[in-house]
Amino acid sequence: MGKDAASLSKWPFWRSAYANGDPLPRLAPAEPRPPVRFDWGEPLPDEYAQLLLRMISHEGERAGNRSFLGFMSTCLQVAETLAPTPEARALKGEYLAEELKHAILFHRLAVGIAIEYGVKDIPYQHYTFHLPRESWADDAFFHFFVDLNGAFHSRDWRESSYVPLAKIAPTVERDELGHSEMGYYFLSQLCERPSGKTLVQRLLFKWYPAALDMFGRSDSANVPKFIRWGLKTVGNEELRQAFKCYVDAKLQALGLELPDERRNRRFL
Repeated sequence: MGKDAASLSKWPFWRSAYANGDPLPRLAPAEPRPPVRFDWGEPLPDEYAQLLLRMISHEGERAGNRSFLGFMSTCLQVAETLAPTPEARALKGEYLAEELKHAILFHRLAVGIAIEYGVKDIPYQHYTFHLPRESWADDAFFHFFVDLNGAFHSRDWRESSYVPLAKIAPTVERDELGHSEMGYYFLSQLCERPSGKTLVQRLLFKWYPAALDMFGRSDSANVPKFIRWGLKTVGNEELRQAFKCYVDAKLQALGLELPDERRNRRFL
């Protein structure tokens, strides 16, 4: 087996990540979860439906969302122009295939709540999605951080009061953690060379604050509503700190200096 083929056999990366047990922290609610539960096709209270759609819209992975498909096109362009090896390009292809799978899952979820979401375009608003990916290290950080954000949110959705979301959450969590591990694999390869590690260290100060900002404001007025309806387990800050603890350990394992968690942040 050639080197590229042997490395490609690492896919899906989630397999090794879960091999020794659950790699993600358990999210413990401060209060007992509400008894509310809604399944497919059941009438939803107005506030509940609005919060659920807000959550899905923020996720962005919908087959009918033109902005999502456009972003996937930029991921393909990065693979074509920046990936250093055929193996890396092939791994990015596997990533794209799984993201399209998620887009179908979330498309059906959204349309089941509000049919107008069939072809509703909602651009990505968070600035992390608009940071320039000018190098392979940039792209590796994007996957390591942003896909891991998706895994943490999916972990929270496992106990969602909306049954269809709870059902797809384990699959999405597993895949997104695998995508993050793919990014980490690329970072570890880059850090094998002094010049690559220097680049990774420099770009960490660009991506780290953006990754922490992806969890939103700590004092968000909507979070208590999400928790009251059983759509979230913990608040933004609790989820952010669990994420930070996880990524800090992996970054230190690469011998990287951790940034100040408040430096260059936009959402505290």
